[in-house]
Amino acid sequence: MLKQEKIILLIVSFFLIVEFFLSFDLPFFWDAVTKSSRADWIYSNNFSTLLVPTNLNSGHPPLWIASIALFWTIFGKAIWSARLLLLIVNIGVFYQLLVFARKNFQNSISLFLVFLVFIEPTLVAQTTNLNNDMLLLFFTLLGLNSLFSNGYWLYAIALTGLLLTNLRGIYCLLALAIIHIWFCRVQLLAYNKKMLRAYIIAIAIFIGFLFYQYSQLGWILISESNNYKKHREVAGILRIGKNAAAFIKNLLDFGRFAIWIPLLVMVFKFIKMKKFNNDAKSYRILIALAVFTCIFFVGFVPFSNPMGPRYFMICFILANFLFINLLCNFSLRILKRKIAVFIIIFFFVTGHLWIYPSTISQGWDGSLSYLNYFKQEEQMLQFLKEEQLETSRIGTNIPLNTKWLATLNLEDRAANNFQDFNIKTNEYILFSNIENRTENDDIHTLKNSWKTIKTFSQLGVFITLYKNPN
Repeated sequence: MLKQEKIILLIVSFFLIVEFFLSFDLPFFWDAVTKSSRADWIYSNNFSTLLVPTNLNSGHPPLWIASIALFWTIFGKAIWSARLLLLIVNIGVFYQLLVFARKNFQNSISLFLVFLVFIEPTLVAQTTNLNNDMLLLFFTLLGLNSLFSNGYWLYAIALTGLLLTNLRGIYCLLALAIIHIWFCRVQLLAYNKKMLRAYIIAIAIFIGFLFYQYSQLGWILISESNNYKKHREVAGILRIGKNAAAFIKNLLDFGRFAIWIPLLVMVFKFIKMKKFNNDAKSYRILIALAVFTCIFFVGFVPFSNPMGPRYFMICFILANFLFINLLCNFSLRILKRKIAVFIIIFFFVTGHLWIYPSTISQGWDGSLSYLNYFKQEEQMLQFLKEEQLETSRIGTNIPLNTKWLATLNLEDRAANNFQDFNIKTNEYILFSNIENRTENDDIHTLKNSWKTIKTFSQLGVFITLYKNPN
């Protein structure tokens, strides 16, 4: 490892360790709460099986939840021990990003520009989130890096990890396979027959897992649970159109438009000028970006499962790397390049402050804005306690009844007994823009017709208690 790489890795590791201590007891959030519930089941059943019951099972393989349960077994069942696992994965991800930069930056580019990739908003947000997306990203980057070097054992580990972490790993494996073939066809990579072993090993292990799952649960891939089966359905034409718009929104969200818009212009010019013929590193990044983006579009848009920006982190990362390479290849003065980098940094940092109106769904775990929620929730729960308002009189779409799974505090399980949201029958309703389940008509009714009792807010994130006027 070069001196520059050691310095960068030490700096990043330092900040990740500081983040670990700052988020020591930060609860599981959003989809990560389901990971907590499944890890809790495995932990409580002493690893008797790694397959959680169908009513809890969304179909995703258990590598991440089993790892959390393992860390709870070793270090004690606490949020900090799960975050210790996340810290290790985070360091692994940023190391792989550093390796990717070394392999793909032009020789004239300072390796320190990799920090422009490191501050990508959703990547930063996911370093704080106890979901499985950082582990999936680690294996994806490991797969790309080992593919570049034709290292089939590491490639086999990467592909196997992808398939056992999340069902989206199937898309990632497919994308890597297409990239592999494309690289070999355009002579960006020497064909190595041994690399085929990696696919055979990974797919064989995954098929073995599926056989095991079927023998235990009677189904594979598409969960039989009513809570999750609807997310695997083929969408109608109207929904597909909305999904396509959401796909584009995710690419441009949280300041990323400052990368994607100029990047499209630069790519068009480079293709027109045939400059990619003399720039193999940028060419292979472009191929990887195009393949992952197309695979994700085809894999997500036609289906009913909601898309979050965290799904596309590898696309954001590849776009950033390609942008840096092409920017430094353009005949621009150093001052203009510095201004461009400054603009990107500005939009990436301020992207964490992007808050949409509550009638527009937002990928809350795609930026650090969600960190403003937890204090407001605690203040509201304290207010309800002081006012002696029983939670059974309050309807909400906020998952407060599963708060104990987010905090690992059993007292929260006994304290919260909120009712399901029903605008017609609830006496009180607790609403926050941190959830995307409440219908727009109901939001307008709450704001225009119901009485506001109490609101707590911070930097655009709010939680409000309403009372039925009738």
